[in-house]
Amino acid sequence: MPFYVWLIIAILFTLIEIFTSGFFYACFAAGAIAAWAGSLITKSTAWQIVIFCVVSVGLIPITRLFARRVTNESIPQAGPDALIGMTGVVTEAIIPLADTGKVRIEGQEWRAAANDKIDAGAQVEVVSIKSAKLLVRPVAQR
Repeated sequence: MPFYVWLIIAILFTLIEIFTSGFFYACFAAGAIAAWAGSLITKSTAWQIVIFCVVSVGLIPITRLFARRVTNESIPQAGPDALIGMTGVVTEAIIPLADTGKVRIEGQEWRAAANDKIDAGAQVEVVSIKSAKLLVRPVAQR
């Protein structure tokens, strides 16, 4: 394969990497550069492809380690999932059999459910979320 094909491939992977994150495509850009160097040594397309594959796949675990160090490992939760673990106040009694109950957390009111009845005014902790309903438990049950 002509050497300039590997340079074009390297540039394409570099451009893709610029618009994405995680250093995944950078591995393939480096593999293409290695294959370009290989094309200067050998004209065998098979060897160039082998060099590309070995370098690209070999760099993936290394770049994963690097990406974890430079990025925040914990992805912040958004929407209702961010409420898990937070505490709130019951504004409408939670009655499991009647499927009623509301909780106020950080100024927002949510429908809530629990295994046991919880009276209005009680402090609760969000355990999980099912559809648009918070599953809660009294704070004292920790």
